[in-house]
Amino acid sequence: MQLLFELSKEHTTLPAAEAIASMNAEELKTNIISSTEDILLVETQTNNTTINRISQRLAYSFMIDELLFSCPATMDILLRNARNHPITAKGSIAIRCKNRSKHIDSELLIDQLGDVYTKNRPVNLTKPDIELRAVITENIAYLGIKKAAINTSHFQQRRGHFRPFLSPITLHPKIARAMVNLTQVKKQQTLLDPFCGTGGILIEAGLLGVNVIGSDIEQKMIDGSRKNLDFYQIKKYHLFCMDIANIIQYAPSVDAIATDFPYARSTTTKGEKIASLYDRAFETIAHVLKKKKYAVIGVSDQEIRTIGEQYLSHVGTYAIKSHRSLTRYFVVYKNE
Repeated sequence: MQLLFELSKEHTTLPAAEAIASMNAEELKTNIISSTEDILLVETQTNNTTINRISQRLAYSFMIDELLFSCPATMDILLRNARNHPITAKGSIAIRCKNRSKHIDSELLIDQLGDVYTKNRPVNLTKPDIELRAVITENIAYLGIKKAAINTSHFQQRRGHFRPFLSPITLHPKIARAMVNLTQVKKQQTLLDPFCGTGGILIEAGLLGVNVIGSDIEQKMIDGSRKNLDFYQIKKYHLFCMDIANIIQYAPSVDAIATDFPYARSTTTKGEKIASLYDRAFETIAHVLKKKKYAVIGVSDQEIRTIGEQYLSHVGTYAIKSHRSLTRYFVVYKNE
């Protein structure tokens, strides 16, 4: 089976990386066929239950489809391939088109595909048994059957101003979820955020059934995180007010780490120089993170990445603009 992930294009490489990490977390063995800003195409053997679990994790994808075929993005070639790839499943059908090209007319394509696929079967645009999806990029066209739709509206509903406790440096829930997914953490495993702030990363991990541990040097952040975790009915959590070095006593071995490092403009470092804090943080992270496991760290400067490389192996970096003057770099490390 070939699975096609329709990506959000909010970032050039993060959506595909998140999807791959989520499949790894669900222990789905895959062979990557193609990866672009638009799509991720993989070969795998799976079932609907696993596909649904993956879809419930994702923040930067729209759909997961089972591919029927791909071909050059021209109308004639697309229709010729459609005639050679019949749908054997019974039931009603709807045809949708996600068109990112400039040379194919979406309505005309849907009409032409309808001539091929709606013979002797009813059309139901509201609740079809089969949703046929055409994804058209500038050069390649993909035709597949929807396996799972990914609803991302709930991330907006968990933005900071909807929570009981708010801080101006709160991560967007989509970014927090992607960070959790990039750690490849599994349900019932333990994730640590040693700079937990308002608890946004802990919330996203907890909603996936992950056990979470958070620490922060400010008691007001711990109190606020507790309010937020309780608000979202996260049950399996532990919170500690302490310096990063002391977390070893309470979380000596964890399966994953996701955290957004403090940057002095917006957060307190209790008078410590920021470079010293980062070095101690990376040393502690390397100590408590299990071998062959992943940490995802948000930093304000790419040069900070090199501090982490003294303790951990660099896997990838994703730059995301927070607002006009600030870019955050989310760095994936592996504890070799």
